[in-house]
Amino acid sequence: MNQTQNLLPSRRVAFTDYEPAELQNLTSSNEWRIVYRVREPGTDRMKRFRKRVKKMANKTDRLRFAKRLCASINEKLAEGWTPYTDGTAKGEHELLVNAIKKYIDDNEKLLAKDAIRPDTYKSYNSFSNILLEYIKDTKQDEIFCIQFNRQFVVKYLDHKYFEKGLSSRTVNNYLRWCNTLSNYMVDQSFIAKNNIGRIPTKVVAKKKRELIDSETRKKIFSYLKKTNVPYLTLCLCIYFCFIRRTELTKLKVKDVKLIDGVINLPASISKNKKDETVTIPKKLIHLLANHINGSTNDMYLFSEKNFLPGTKKLKPKKVSDTWSNLRKALKFKDEYQFYSLKDTGITQLFLLNLSLIKIRDQARHHDIKITESYTPRRYDKDELLASVDFDF
Repeated sequence: MNQTQNLLPSRRVAFTDYEPAELQNLTSSNEWRIVYRVREPGTDRMKRFRKRVKKMANKTDRLRFAKRLCASINEKLAEGWTPYTDGTAKGEHELLVNAIKKYIDDNEKLLAKDAIRPDTYKSYNSFSNILLEYIKDTKQDEIFCIQFNRQFVVKYLDHKYFEKGLSSRTVNNYLRWCNTLSNYMVDQSFIAKNNIGRIPTKVVAKKKRELIDSETRKKIFSYLKKTNVPYLTLCLCIYFCFIRRTELTKLKVKDVKLIDGVINLPASISKNKKDETVTIPKKLIHLLANHINGSTNDMYLFSEKNFLPGTKKLKPKKVSDTWSNLRKALKFKDEYQFYSLKDTGITQLFLLNLSLIKIRDQARHHDIKITESYTPRRYDKDELLASVDFDF
């Protein structure tokens, strides 16, 4: 007959609804179990529950793991959890670092299958490694997946906001990614539910970038027309067609349909993962025609060859770096950032009194509320309103 030996001092006391978890070892089989009791709903009976402790080569490591497992179960019991309610997941007592590493590996597989964009993979990978570094620095390498909860994430975000001095906008990006990771962990049965979405975002200050005034736009146009026409063409694709930087680096010459007056953005390169089309205004079409003259359809519309059509893919960073050099050369203010071109272009369409639907479609916004957010606010006299004949 097996003799049961307690490896931990008994902490069992009389509770109304449960008796705390403790570790027991069946000496003949070397099988370790976590044992606790919970009252059956609607009765006075206490039911016994058991959870096996996985075998490890090192007994000290196994004992440390078992103690942490006991503590985790008791924490859940103290918070009101019972095995009779929902809220358990098969992998909730897997190490959090292992779940994050699996998340990284799975994203690599998605990237190989073109299921996620390279930029998305790079972003997710960066967030993952930063969290792993935080876990290591704060000596939390041995916490379980179930401890990836609201309290953990709030503490992590506060560390980024108060100690690292990151902006509200950046911290909100961390929160969105934590929510993505939490959803992944639910799907993979590491946790039972996602509680991260209940964390409020931080108030974000007004965007640093500003609309580019008319005089500065003329200076940019004149300067680039003399020094770098291919880059001017790229900038005007942002200003007139609102094509994103990364999308521009993936466009091929064949995507430009001069006769139809449109640029096609295949789902494979579009941020929205949809086949989309934008109209080429007359101020851009001749510039684009000259830009692609003599090139082949399979060339990138903008390449590493000084933004000319070519076979070597352009890196998004080069686009931004060239803008920074342009800003220094013309000495315009830092608030005129690269995507100020897009903001300014959309705003100019509003000032031309174009239909909101037409602006939405050209900007490829999925929701008209996004388009409305670009609506310019007037701070001077509106002549139309001033001349309206109405009274009290």
